[in-house]
Amino acid sequence: MQGEYWVIRTDEQKAAAMGHLACIRPDPSAPVAIKVEPYKRRRSDLQNRFLWGWIYAELERQLADAGIVINCDDGTEHPYTKDVLHEIFKAKFLAVGSIEAKGRSLTLYKSTTELNTAQFSEFVENVRRFAHQFWGVTIQDPVDRYYQTILEEIRGDTGKR
Repeated sequence: MQGEYWVIRTDEQKAAAMGHLACIRPDPSAPVAIKVEPYKRRRSDLQNRFLWGWIYAELERQLADAGIVINCDDGTEHPYTKDVLHEIFKAKFLAVGSIEAKGRSLTLYKSTTELNTAQFSEFVENVRRFAHQFWGVTIQDPVDRYYQTILEEIRGDTGKR
């Protein structure tokens, strides 16, 4: 039952949730936690999969294909990974302030999990715009990429028919 939850807006939804809870058989070796809190709409799972599974994956792939890497002060080079890209974009677009402690500054960032669907969409568009302006990388929509791949296969990768 891990991860299961209900958003209750109607009496029928409330009754369905209560009916499900009534079927739970308590087991001291496998307890179940129940939490009731106000519903706060956040980004959708589809948006999350789009960011990590498409936007970051495409950006990671295109940067690697172009040989664009992170050049470190010690002379080493590291590839841009999804996690590194996410940290870069949080710093660029989600900084909320900083705290000072012991003469050092620490920047605080909002988590993408705190964004509602509109804010998340804006974050994704900012990522795409930055990738194009900074690295010259265009991240097409998945459908566009899919059809482009089909056309390339039909044309034999020559671009002519």
